[in-house]
Amino acid sequence: MRTLTLSKRYHTIGQTIKKETPTPELYQIYKEFDEYQRKNYSTNPVKCLCGSNNQYIISTVDRERWEYPLVICRSWGLILAKDYWDEKSVIHFYSNWFRKKYGGDGDPHNFYKIKMKQSQLVWDFVNDYTCKLKRPYTVFDIGGAAGGVIDLFKSDNNCYVIDYNKSYLKHAEKMGIKTVEGGIDKLYLIEEKPDLVVLSHVLEHIPNLNKELETLIEHLKIGSLVYVELPGIDSLKIGRRAYDFLGDIHIPHVFYFCIEVLNNLMGRHGFKCLKSNTFISALYEYTGEIGELVNYHDTVYSHIEIAERKRKLCFDYFVRFIIWITTKKTRTYMKKLMKINRIY
Repeated sequence: MRTLTLSKRYHTIGQTIKKETPTPELYQIYKEFDEYQRKNYSTNPVKCLCGSNNQYIISTVDRERWEYPLVICRSWGLILAKDYWDEKSVIHFYSNWFRKKYGGDGDPHNFYKIKMKQSQLVWDFVNDYTCKLKRPYTVFDIGGAAGGVIDLFKSDNNCYVIDYNKSYLKHAEKMGIKTVEGGIDKLYLIEEKPDLVVLSHVLEHIPNLNKELETLIEHLKIGSLVYVELPGIDSLKIGRRAYDFLGDIHIPHVFYFCIEVLNNLMGRHGFKCLKSNTFISALYEYTGEIGELVNYHDTVYSHIEIAERKRKLCFDYFVRFIIWITTKKTRTYMKKLMKINRIY
């Protein structure tokens, strides 16, 4: 088994990486939060979701260059935080700091409009399966903020948003979406069982993910669909974030999945993958049939190694250059130049 060794930039505390450089105002929020969480938040060691403690450190900072050690599991291939906030700290962070740090805070209406664009993508991805459901069907958007992601679903169906942010939930209610304050543990407040659950950029944020998936399953029925979206490690090697894994790493993310590891996790909880891609968008059906653990450590190693190699070679700039020189305007110019050269 190979050992994943990342460069010095993954271990250097200090200046934020270039592509993530914040405004002075936002940097001040970053600084205030870091000081606050150090004084007020408690952390616990994170155990791999496969149950193994067979891990080694691959990185020690996040993209904002705050201290944040990551490890990879030798027994499975999951990348995860070495230590993470306890439950009380997590709830406080998502209730008070997350939107303030990462956009949308104070303007739920604008955030809803931004997420409406994503709603079309989700609709298109699941429609081959949801079109077979009897309407109205029931949709849970867990961690859905103001509810923009399920905008296209709400007119004909029973839609719920489950989130910690009260101001965003109030806006969701104004948009005709039912709301529940909290997380997956509050699903018991909804009498209906969902036909579709949306988990858009949620799973990577949950420290006790196995427990939360088990709780979710208690509120599903056989045949319930679960849509998952999160940043896939394997998409880095085809150009996402300009091939830069460090750009993915930040404190709200506990786990870092490739599609193979995610599918294996869901399979071991009784979900069948109906469709998926590397970015990651994936649709699962709850069947209750439990799969076996498969080790993807070397697959994850390969995904990141290829991405890092391309980043170091400035592969993204090379691709852009090739695209530029093959534009219609340039091709026309080159044809004229070739004619002139033939004349002389």
